[in-house]
Amino acid sequence: MSNVAKVLKAEIARISKKEAKSATQAIGKSNTWLRKTVADMKKRLVLLEKENKRLVATVKKYQVAQPEKPDQEEGKKARFTSKGILALRKKLRLSQADFGKLLGTTPGAVHLWEKKVGALNLREKTKAAILSVRGLGAREAKEKVKEIGGKLKKAKAAASKRRKR
Repeated sequence: MSNVAKVLKAEIARISKKEAKSATQAIGKSNTWLRKTVADMKKRLVLLEKENKRLVATVKKYQVAQPEKPDQEEGKKARFTSKGILALRKKLRLSQADFGKLLGTTPGAVHLWEKKVGALNLREKTKAAILSVRGLGAREAKEKVKEIGGKLKKAKAAASKRRKR
């Protein structure tokens, strides 16, 4: 009789293990899939962070220096006219194209400023750039234009290399 009880007990244990295994097997499969997905996402995150660092370094390398921000009150009080812009450009001995590069605008914009009658309505960024250029001498202005021109050429070259890839 004890033999039958042992066999019955073993059979019950075997069947319960089988049932428990089949009940948790689906959870195990989804758990394995989730672990693989998380590992894959971690790898992708590392690659994206490396790419982001590289791009940030490239942008910083070729970024044009922003003009120094003058005193806010001075910028609001300053009144810009076509005669003033022309006089400043002549003082710095710059062409309209070079003056535009120095201020971060186009030569066409400089031409329009010089031809307009009366006070000029300029953006805050442009006003700040003009105010920062006011204190420069002709040599300093030409050096800054060369720096900006070199940075722009490098940036264009880098952009064309990226397009070719």
